[in-house]
Amino acid sequence: MENLELCLKKLEDENWRELTNTIVYIRCSQKLELLKNAGFKVDPRNDGFLALCFIDHVKGLSFYVISAAHISGADIFVSPQNKSSAIILTAQTLKDCPYLNQQYIAIDFSLYADYVQTVKKEYEQGIDDVLYIRDITELDDFRKPFFPDDIEVLLLGKDFGQERIFVRSEHYGQEGQNGLTGMLLEQPVKAKGLNKGDLIDFMLVERNGKLCTVHVV
Repeated sequence: MENLELCLKKLEDENWRELTNTIVYIRCSQKLELLKNAGFKVDPRNDGFLALCFIDHVKGLSFYVISAAHISGADIFVSPQNKSSAIILTAQTLKDCPYLNQQYIAIDFSLYADYVQTVKKEYEQGIDDVLYIRDITELDDFRKPFFPDDIEVLLLGKDFGQERIFVRSEHYGQEGQNGLTGMLLEQPVKAKGLNKGDLIDFMLVERNGKLCTVHVV
């Protein structure tokens, strides 16, 4: 049997596509007090937790805590669930933590089907365009770490030259076209006619031999 300690990886080193919609173990003893206060049963040996990874459109890559847990040798030990409390932690706050990919966790995942359905209902309803944009792999180089729906766009204008800024993807296609629409997450410094919160269209184009996300002001 494989020693699970050797299979641990740092969370920030993993591709978000490999994590999304999977159940993982995250070693983070600092969060156990939070679990206890929420009514989770925590065994003295537990040093982390089992969680379902999903994407919150605003808060980014996140983890829905299922139960406290720990690994020992080739085995993972999971404490009882607590369905009366919901703890959601963002990946950004856990980026330095070791984690264990679902492929190494030998448990019956059907026991946690309710969590999958809850996440789909709460975080994937009414955002069909956003889900479509998530599937565009050509945009991956421009996505903000831990925030797959936030995309870096190059603003181009005759009056100011260029400025890079992040937008949150909102819509795909407009008036029969295949453009992308995003909401400005920052106040532009150079593009004076735009403001934080504005919706802008942008395109994935080839520029100087490389793909680039562009909005022409």
